[in-house]
Amino acid sequence: MTKNDEEYLIEYINLKRHEYINDLQVLLGYAQLGKMDKIFEYIQKVIDKCNDERTVFNSDMDSIMKYIKNKIEDK
Repeated sequence: MTKNDEEYLIEYINLKRHEYINDLQVLLGYAQLGKMDKIFEYIQKVIDKCNDERTVFNSDMDSIMKYIKNKIEDK
C-alpha cells in the first residue's frame, strides 16, 4: 500500500514533535548538569537544522513533499 501526501504529512509532523521533545530533553539534561557551553552549542545545532528546513519549506510544493518523503523513509 502506498502512502498518500496527507499520510506523509501526518507522519512528518509526528516525527518533528518527537525530535523537538528530544531536543528539549537534551537541553534539560545539560541544564541540570550545569553545562552552559553544551547548551549554547546544542541550541546552535537546532537553529542550523531549522534554517536548513526553512530553505526547503520556502520552495515549491513538489520539493517540500520530496523532502518530507525522504525524511520519513530514512527514519
